[in-house]
Amino acid sequence: MRLRDIKYQEDYRSGYDSIVEAFFRPSLAQAEAYWRAVGYFSSSALESFGAPLGEFIKNGGHIRLITSVELSHNDLEAIRNGIPKQDICAQRLEQIIETDFADGVGDGTARLIRLLGLGRLEIQIAVPKTGTGIYHEKIGLFFDGEDYVAFTGSSNESRNAFENNRECVDVYPSWISTVRAPRKRQHFEDLWEDNDKGVDVYSFPDAARQQLIRACGEWEAGHRQRKHQEKQNKWRHQDDALDEFLAAERGILNMATGTGKTRTSLKILRALYERDSIDTVIVSTDGNDLLDQWYAELLNVRKDIGAKVFRHYKSSREVEGFLLKPKSAILLVSRQPLASALRQLPAELGQRTLLIHDEVHGLGSPANRNRLDGMSDNIRFRLGLSATPEREYDDEGNAFLSTHIGPELMRFELDDAIRREILAPFDYFPLPYELTAEDRQRVRDVYKRQAARAAAGNPMSDEEVWIEIARVYKTSRAKLPIFDSFIRENQHLLERCIVFVETKEYGDEVLEIIHKYRSDFHTYFSGEESETLKRFARGELECLITCHRVSEGIDIRSLNSVILFSSARARLETIQRMGRCLRTDPDNPEKIANIVDFIRQSDEGGEQNADEERAEWLINLSMVRAGETISGN
Repeated sequence: MRLRDIKYQEDYRSGYDSIVEAFFRPSLAQAEAYWRAVGYFSSSALESFGAPLGEFIKNGGHIRLITSVELSHNDLEAIRNGIPKQDICAQRLEQIIETDFADGVGDGTARLIRLLGLGRLEIQIAVPKTGTGIYHEKIGLFFDGEDYVAFTGSSNESRNAFENNRECVDVYPSWISTVRAPRKRQHFEDLWEDNDKGVDVYSFPDAARQQLIRACGEWEAGHRQRKHQEKQNKWRHQDDALDEFLAAERGILNMATGTGKTRTSLKILRALYERDSIDTVIVSTDGNDLLDQWYAELLNVRKDIGAKVFRHYKSSREVEGFLLKPKSAILLVSRQPLASALRQLPAELGQRTLLIHDEVHGLGSPANRNRLDGMSDNIRFRLGLSATPEREYDDEGNAFLSTHIGPELMRFELDDAIRREILAPFDYFPLPYELTAEDRQRVRDVYKRQAARAAAGNPMSDEEVWIEIARVYKTSRAKLPIFDSFIRENQHLLERCIVFVETKEYGDEVLEIIHKYRSDFHTYFSGEESETLKRFARGELECLITCHRVSEGIDIRSLNSVILFSSARARLETIQRMGRCLRTDPDNPEKIANIVDFIRQSDEGGEQNADEERAEWLINLSMVRAGETISGN
């Protein structure tokens, strides 16, 4: 792409256009040189001038900057008494740097000053020949080979002007404007060569240059220290969790998605090895994607502790190899074969073993209880990890988790993580819908089957009834036209988006709607290649339609939106799914995620249903923003 490929407007007006986003950033991304006259020299001018420079700097761009200083009455008197104007300007610049830059600089200013040190930024100082006022002409040019774009007007180069002033940029591409563009270029060149009739132009003094570079270096050193302290403070719950576990030796960490459950467990693992308390580690969870992520983490750990990593999931079958030499070994195993490994592990070795269960809410199922009952009794260190460890409506499952692993040791939830800027805040879009006549008939059919089964002596459990009715709600076609209407007006929500549906068939109907608004999407249902998920993570796909496979443990930080056609009564699934897009994104520090949800309306006068309860909870959670006080934290 070149400057010619940008569809420039004739002008850009603040309030109607974002001057930075619509004009400066696209131009700088394609330019190889940038000339700019900025008016008054100050830290805020350099900050906003430097803020949009990211791609330009990566591309090796070079900058010419003309700025000005305002001379005082005493300065003018000194000039009349014979002191050279250039010397007075140099003194004024040093005073400005000493005072205006004393409290530090922003990232944009620091970026510019680094370019100054690298010789990729040239600065000249323009002062009116009369000595009064400041040079205040507004000219800029972007260059791309023989092509260039000139512009005039616009904001003064300050943060306030960019964001708050009512300003206008007039734009003159050289391939379109054959008179105005060359004229503006000539104006700048006359200034730069000190051929302008109205101003004197001086090179930026070396003393001021060194003073600026030194101020930037001091700021960056302090900035790094502050960032390190903020980071340590932000993640202190991990150290709290480490201390809790080392004291208790077994238990569950209830930590919100994205707050570092894996990292915390690895801290615990390393601490136990450093204390010479363990020789063996067993890590178990469900889902090949999550197991693969664990494998990558454990390969890094093995270098530190000198242990060999064995795998037993997918095509890897290494339990027997692990059992032949379990000392100084780590076994990564899916849930089903875990019982065999625990059964054959020597009892004396169990006292020097750390057992880690990730996503423990799945561990309490009846099948796992039958397989694993009593299997961890000989294991001294037992750690459970989950954002949602408690199994709703399952007292037996919860009791098993407590027995097999231990009690909940700490809780660090979504609102805590948002306040500490570990997770992004989010906007919530609850879309109300009412059941169709077909939906109501499907619900009546469930109750008919319940009655028939009871009459036949094979009654349905309450859970079976709830599941079948919930399936009706999750696949209600009443949601589809509401979604179509909503997304037509909010198409940006499909960018970096995952859509959760209940069935492939329902997903196909959602797909037809999405296809009307964008083509870079894909389905990701059971049995499909995980390469689709990798393509989405790489940004090759913008929208993914799925049932459940990316609900747990997948870290795609650029994800912006989650659309919930299918939501369970229990909060567990909702937390897992929305947690995918609450990850902060280093490339988008101001990220605010989006959650789109469908809320079934209760009959008038009826009790609040599960959807309405969820909406109330998420509305309150969406109000949480960074920096709010956390009681006791």
